[in-house]
Amino acid sequence: MWISSARPGVTLSRLSFVVVASFILLFWNYGLPQYSPTSRFSGQEEKATTPTPAATPHFILDTPGGDYAAATGYPDSATETIIPEEINLPESSPSSITIASVEPSLISCSDAKGAEDVMVVLKTSAVEIYEKLPEHLLTLFRCTPHYAIFSDLQGIVAGQNIYDALENTTVETKEKHKEFEDYRKIQQYRAEWQQLADLKGEGTKALDKWKFLPMVYKSYKMRPQAKFFVFIEADTSLSWTNLLQWINRLDSRIPYYAGAPSNVGKIRFAQRGGGFLLSNAAATLYATAYDQRYVLKWEKMTAGECCGDVALALGLNDAHVEFYSAFPLLQGETPASLDWTKRHWCAPVVSWHHMSPNEIDILWNFQQAWVKRNGWDTPYLIKNAFEEFVAPRLSPDRENWDNLSQDQIIIKPADADSITDGADWYKLSDLDKNSTASFESCKYACEQQNDCVQYRYKDSECSLGKVIRLGRRAHGDSLGYRSGWIMDRIKNLTDSWEPCSEPNWKFNQ
Repeated sequence: MWISSARPGVTLSRLSFVVVASFILLFWNYGLPQYSPTSRFSGQEEKATTPTPAATPHFILDTPGGDYAAATGYPDSATETIIPEEINLPESSPSSITIASVEPSLISCSDAKGAEDVMVVLKTSAVEIYEKLPEHLLTLFRCTPHYAIFSDLQGIVAGQNIYDALENTTVETKEKHKEFEDYRKIQQYRAEWQQLADLKGEGTKALDKWKFLPMVYKSYKMRPQAKFFVFIEADTSLSWTNLLQWINRLDSRIPYYAGAPSNVGKIRFAQRGGGFLLSNAAATLYATAYDQRYVLKWEKMTAGECCGDVALALGLNDAHVEFYSAFPLLQGETPASLDWTKRHWCAPVVSWHHMSPNEIDILWNFQQAWVKRNGWDTPYLIKNAFEEFVAPRLSPDRENWDNLSQDQIIIKPADADSITDGADWYKLSDLDKNSTASFESCKYACEQQNDCVQYRYKDSECSLGKVIRLGRRAHGDSLGYRSGWIMDRIKNLTDSWEPCSEPNWKFNQ
């Protein structure tokens, strides 16, 4: 290019300066490493990190393999690619950058002591997964470095691998048992882009029992180095801080199979809703026995059992793994249905069951606030849950409320010859008979019994309770109930259970 030196103000030296300055500016903007608003502060060493589900939400591409990645939250470089997303930030203007505040507990929850030692496994179904899984992804799974989700349909939901627990069930079993007709419908509905929720019913519930044994086996194979495995349902609320403090007290070399106890005949097992825990030693014994006996024995045995948690208990027993009752650490109640007693008062709460998504969210927020105030070494106890969720909602009179009083139920018969609850009406005391006249009469009957703490009335029916229960707003058959509590007795009773000098972590075989 030729430039005339006669043009005013333009010289070769000035032009050279402009070219050099432009080059420096371009290099500064595009050649140097760029730092986002989430970069570390100046002066701190920059280190490469691998995103985890807790610290950085991510999407997992639908590629072959990936068992390890979905179970652990880390990519298998040979089979999967992870696209990280930064913590959501508000859009910034050219003149300012604003970083959204994040609670310290959310940032550190995946790094809390014991987090690396446990794998959390959630069992669900394709017919409910879009209703119940999102809440866990927004809460618990933000903190668990290692987790897996099992269902009756393989796929990806919100970037998370969903594993089909039934995929390796033998062809013979799938053809022989009618519940697998619903399994085939689920696959068909997905292929046709139909509403999977339309398949809800007894058939899909019957499929559930077949998931337990292969789910436990696959979970162990995904992460055999995990010290503990915790299995929950989609309507289970799990306390992350209390779980970690619990497993930090246990020895994973002891074959623990622990949960809320239930019985079917002579079989004692961990009820699935409250979640159950397996130590590494127990899972190793189980996996070894599974390889030898599942196809030949256990799959056929599952067909004859009512429920998957019962079949699993039989399999674990076959593998020489004993059951430990972990109640009330793991239990199948909600804050509304639990009987609040001295036995529970000083025990930490690890799980609740029959929880709706909004209830799981409320409990999660409570736990986050608890950790923020008390750190990761202080568990919240059942007494703390009572003080937060129950005590403020008790009163002498609540309209349209069923407080689940059930220790004595007195119903005035329609005719003189009727018998209620095996008691002849004429043999009842006048106090009991009169209790059916009105809500105030029912309340008075409770006040006359020293151990009565709550009462409930509806249409000539008076129910009295000796234990504290919150209950729920009346609906359906309970519509019309009116409930109340004797407040001073409840205060005296709960005061007598104090102090909790230390958390009661004990659980028994």
